[in-house]
Amino acid sequence: MKKRISVYGFSLVFLGIFLMLSSKMIAQEKESTEVAKNDTVKVINTKEEKNRNVMLSAESATMPRQLNIGLPFQGDILIMENDLPVVYTFWTQMPTTAWRYDQSIGRIGLMSFQEGALTFGKVGYMVTSWDRQASRKFKGFASVYTSNYGTLRYDVNISGPIGKKGWGYTASIYENYEHGSGTNFKYTNFQERAEFFKVGLNKKYKNGELSVLYKHAEVTPYVMGGYSVLQYDGKGKTSEIEDFKIGKDSYILGSGLFPYFDYNTGEAKMGDLTSDEASQNLTDAFYLNGEHRFKNSMKLKYSAMYMKSKAALTIQYPLSISISEASESDVTEVYTLFGTQSDVNSSTSAYDYPGEQYNGAVQMVSSQYYPQVDINTFTARAELIKKVKNHDLRGGFTYQYYSAPIVFNSGVYYQTVEANPRLLNRTYAMDLSAYGMGTSYYPVTDATNGGIAVAGTYSDNTYSKTALYLSDDFTVGKRFNFGLGARIEHENNEVTRSIYPNEFVQDRLYTEKFKNKFNKVFIGNTVVKLTNNFGLLADATYNSWYNRYWEIDDATGAENIANDKDLIVTNFGGGIYWNHGKLFSLVSKITKIKKENNIAEETITSAAGESERVYPIFYDIETMGWSTDIISEPFKNFNMHLLFTIQDPRYKGYSYSTHFDNGEQSYNYSDNVIPDLSKILAEIDASYFLFKRDVRLWASLRYFGEQQANKINTIYYDGWWENFGGIDYNMSRNVTLKFQVVNFLDQRGVKGALVGGDQITDASSYVGRKLVASGIRPRTFELTATFKF
Repeated sequence: MKKRISVYGFSLVFLGIFLMLSSKMIAQEKESTEVAKNDTVKVINTKEEKNRNVMLSAESATMPRQLNIGLPFQGDILIMENDLPVVYTFWTQMPTTAWRYDQSIGRIGLMSFQEGALTFGKVGYMVTSWDRQASRKFKGFASVYTSNYGTLRYDVNISGPIGKKGWGYTASIYENYEHGSGTNFKYTNFQERAEFFKVGLNKKYKNGELSVLYKHAEVTPYVMGGYSVLQYDGKGKTSEIEDFKIGKDSYILGSGLFPYFDYNTGEAKMGDLTSDEASQNLTDAFYLNGEHRFKNSMKLKYSAMYMKSKAALTIQYPLSISISEASESDVTEVYTLFGTQSDVNSSTSAYDYPGEQYNGAVQMVSSQYYPQVDINTFTARAELIKKVKNHDLRGGFTYQYYSAPIVFNSGVYYQTVEANPRLLNRTYAMDLSAYGMGTSYYPVTDATNGGIAVAGTYSDNTYSKTALYLSDDFTVGKRFNFGLGARIEHENNEVTRSIYPNEFVQDRLYTEKFKNKFNKVFIGNTVVKLTNNFGLLADATYNSWYNRYWEIDDATGAENIANDKDLIVTNFGGGIYWNHGKLFSLVSKITKIKKENNIAEETITSAAGESERVYPIFYDIETMGWSTDIISEPFKNFNMHLLFTIQDPRYKGYSYSTHFDNGEQSYNYSDNVIPDLSKILAEIDASYFLFKRDVRLWASLRYFGEQQANKINTIYYDGWWENFGGIDYNMSRNVTLKFQVVNFLDQRGVKGALVGGDQITDASSYVGRKLVASGIRPRTFELTATFKF
C-alpha cells in the first residue's frame, strides 16, 4: 500500500494544542447541529423534515440511516454539502468517502421528499449539511470519540477573522481509526482509515457573503459488506452455527487475498483488499458558494463544486444457495486448501491433489472488484428568491457534469464456511471410460489461482445535465396554503462499453451518444386550516427521468441496440395535522408511492446445470401506507417523538421465463412483498433533562416488522428492534460528554435480502441449512467529548 500522508503525528499535536486552549474557553452563543428537534411541526414548510434522527445508523458508525419510503434503496445520493450533492452517483463512489458529520459542519438537516425531487430530481430524503463559516472572533470546536472496540476518532475546527474588512478563515482536520464492531478481520487492523482536511476563506460585505473552500479526503474502507453465515430454522427463525458469531466473526477470506479475472484479457490474477488499488478513495474538492441581496428584496443563492476523485470499491459477495455440506459432496469432488502445496504428484491416484484436503461445508463466493479509477465531477446551482405579496417565488438552475470509467473485474471462488474463511480449490475426477480409456479417473481442477473464470465488464460514462426549476408557495386568505413547483432537465450522455455480455472485453468496445433527453418533475401541496390548530394537508409528486437499456442484436450477438424508458415515481399523500400546544403535535397521512419501468436482469439455472440470462425485465413497485407522527412534551423537561407506519410494498408485473431442453422454467414475483421492507415500522424517541438541563437522558427505538428474505416470498425473518440510548452531560458551557450505547438490548440475528435466494420455491428444503444474510450490529459502547474554545 502507498504510504499515507504523514499527518497522524501532526494531527495529534494539533489536537493537543486546541485541547489546552480549551482551558481558556470563552462564553459564546450556542450553535445547534441537531437533526432531531422537538419544535412544533411546521406543516406548511415542505422543504425540510424535522424530528428524524438520521445520524443514528444501526448499519454504520459513519453513515446516515436510510429512511424507509416504501421503495427499496437503489443507491441514490443521500447527502448534500453546501447545497450540492457530495457525489454524483452512489456507485462506485460512496458518499461517505467524500463527507463526514464532523466539527467542520455548522448546520445539518433533512431535505423533504418533494424538495429533493424539485432541486435535483432525486427520490427519497437527503441529508443536508453546510460547512462552518468564518466567525467574528477566534472560535474552536473539537471532539474525541472512542468505543469499547478501540475505535479512535477525533476532529478539530477553528475559524476567525482576517483583518477588519469582512474576511475570515475556517480550517478543520478529521481522523478516523475505525474498528467497527470489533470483528476479527485477520487481514487488517482497521475496518476503515479516514482523513479529511478542509480550509476555507469567507468574505462578508454589505449585501451578502462569499465563501471558497478546499476539501481533501483519503478514505480506505478495508471492509465492504457485512455478511454472516447462519442456519435457517424455518418460520422466520434463524440461529447461529457452531463457531460463528453473527456480527462478531468475519465471513471474508482471512488472508484478504481474492482471485479475479482481468475484465479485458481474462487473465487470472490475485487481488488484495488492503491495497490502494482495491480500497482507497481520494477526493479533492473545491467549493464556491454565497448569497447576494438585491435592493428590491430579491436574493440570489449560488453554489459550485469541482471534484477530482480516485474511487475504488471491492465486495466479496456470497452466493447463499451454493453452500453445500461435506455430506452432500459427490464422491468425485475434492476440495483442497489453496496454496498449501506447490507440487502435484500425478503418478498416483486421482485424489492426490495439491494442498491439504478439506472435508467441511463449502460456500461459493463472487468477487466484485472495481479497481481505483479517476472521476471528474462539476456541479453548480443558483437560486433566485423573491417575495411578492402573498407569494414566495423561487427560480433555480442546476448543472451537473460527471465523467467516470467503471472497470469491473469478476471471479467466483470456493471458500470454507467458518470465521475468516480459507480459499479452496475444487477438483473433480473425470471418468475416462467414456473415452475408451478403461475405468481410470483423471483429476480436473476447475479453478486458476483458486478462482473460476467469470467475465467482467467496462464502461466509460459522461453525463451532462442542465435543469431549471420554479416554485411558488402562496396563501389564499387565512385558511389556505398552497405550494407548486416544476423542474425540467435536459440530459446528454455518452457511453463507451463492452457489448458482449458474459464475455471478456478483448478490446471490443462500442460508443453510443444519447442527446436531448428530458427529465421532468412536478410537485404540489396544500394545507387547509380548519381551525387555528387543526387542518388538512395533501401533496403530490411526479418525477420521471430517462433510463437507457440495451438489447441483443440477433445477427451479431452484440448487446448494442439502445433503447430507453422513463423511470416514473409518483407519490400522493393526504391527511390531517393537529397541534395542541406542547402536549402534542400530530401529523397523520395516507400515502401511495409507485415506481414504474424498473429494469432487472435475472439468471435462471436448470436442474441440469444450464444457465440462461434474461434481460431486460420490466416491472413496477407500488406501496400504500399510513403514517402517524407525534411530537409531545407532556411535562417539563420531557420530550417524546412517536412515528408509526403501516405499509404494503409489493412488486407489480414482475415475471420472467426461459426455455431449456426439458421445458420452460418461469418465475412470477407479481403482488409479492418486496424483500428488505417491513410492513410495520415504529419509532420511539424519548429524552429527559435533569439538573437544570445539564444532563439529558435519551433513548431511540425503531421497530422493523417481519421482512421477506427473497422476492418469491418463501423465506422471511421475524421482526426486530434497533435501539440506541445514552447520557449527555454538559460539564460547562464549553465541554460536553456523551455516552451512547448502540443496540443496548443486545439484539442478535439477521436481516435483508438473502443473497441468491430469489428462486427458492420450496423453503422447507432449506430448513436446517446454512444461508447467508446481513447481521445486526452488535452492542457497542461509545464515548464522545466535545469542546468549544
